[in-house]
Amino acid sequence: MTNEEHNQKQQQTDLENRASSERPRHDELFKKVMSEPVAAREFLEHYLPVSFKNKIDLNSVKIEKESFVTEDLRKRLSDVVYSVSLKQARVRADSTDSTSKNIDNIADIDNDKAYVYVLIEHQSSSDYWIAFRLWQYMLLLCEKHKNNIKEKSKLPLICPIVVYANDKLYNAPRSFWELFEDSSTAKAVMSDEYLLVDLQKQSDDEIEQKKHLGMMEYMLKHIKVRDILNLWQSLLEKFENSIEIDKKNGYIYIKWLLWYSDAKVSEDKQAELTKIIARHLNKADQEGLMRTIADKYIDEGVQKGMVQGMQIGRNEGMQIGRNKEKYEVAKNMLSAGSDISFIAKVTGLSISEINDLLKS
Repeated sequence: MTNEEHNQKQQQTDLENRASSERPRHDELFKKVMSEPVAAREFLEHYLPVSFKNKIDLNSVKIEKESFVTEDLRKRLSDVVYSVSLKQARVRADSTDSTSKNIDNIADIDNDKAYVYVLIEHQSSSDYWIAFRLWQYMLLLCEKHKNNIKEKSKLPLICPIVVYANDKLYNAPRSFWELFEDSSTAKAVMSDEYLLVDLQKQSDDEIEQKKHLGMMEYMLKHIKVRDILNLWQSLLEKFENSIEIDKKNGYIYIKWLLWYSDAKVSEDKQAELTKIIARHLNKADQEGLMRTIADKYIDEGVQKGMVQGMQIGRNEGMQIGRNKEKYEVAKNMLSAGSDISFIAKVTGLSISEINDLLKS
């Protein structure tokens, strides 16, 4: 490396060190001045929009201790948070007897405040993502406020301000929506009311028209009914076309719905549910799907057997659980009137074992 190159590198290092040492000074100076009540009030009086100022009491300005700038950005950004009372809250506070024991009213007054979030950039150029960061920090401020108030209280107004003191032209997007390629659509769908799909307000006929979603929506809508067997009967009758489509995928939707509704099906109704479903399938499909259902119940028996297996050996315990549950499934299917040969195919038990169950 030549002397000239060495000197240039040293100058660059000195500039970087100088800039790095200046950043904490920017932060410290800004926070010291902005912590002074008279300076803070003058700042807010001068820069806040009139519509916001008309709603707040500038005599109530209070600096908050929180900082929402993440550690990795503190060399480039710093923030100050002010809380201010809303004017109607101040009126109520003044009219409330200081000796009042009405705690609820006092809590309401404490919640009626707004915030001013001030972010200062102390870097050589504007931060392209500053609008995004402002939303992050304001939502964190809202979250803090939410955690300190009663359930279902309202969130506070927040006015964001960015202070920029560099000589380069400020060219960062001023709006969060400008960060999107299609800003108008982003603003329309993200800042307005969210879309609500309320299944309880949809008629069953409307839900029935959906070939791929209908069964799920119908089950979600009616899962709280007492008679889960009637629900399944109704679903299978209404969605014959959907079931035919589901057949091509190995009845994956039916299997998922069985998994979802399982907690509502008591052990004594498992065989009856199996029979209801079987009635809506052709014989070629019955065995595979019924085996899936039976395997699930048998697997539950395996889990129970594993508990016993802790005392008598894991493998033996698993086998006890599997055998016991096979017989339980077979018993329930017999009670529901299922054919013996069909029960044998589903459970894996022999016909003689099932006949023994009939005699017992």
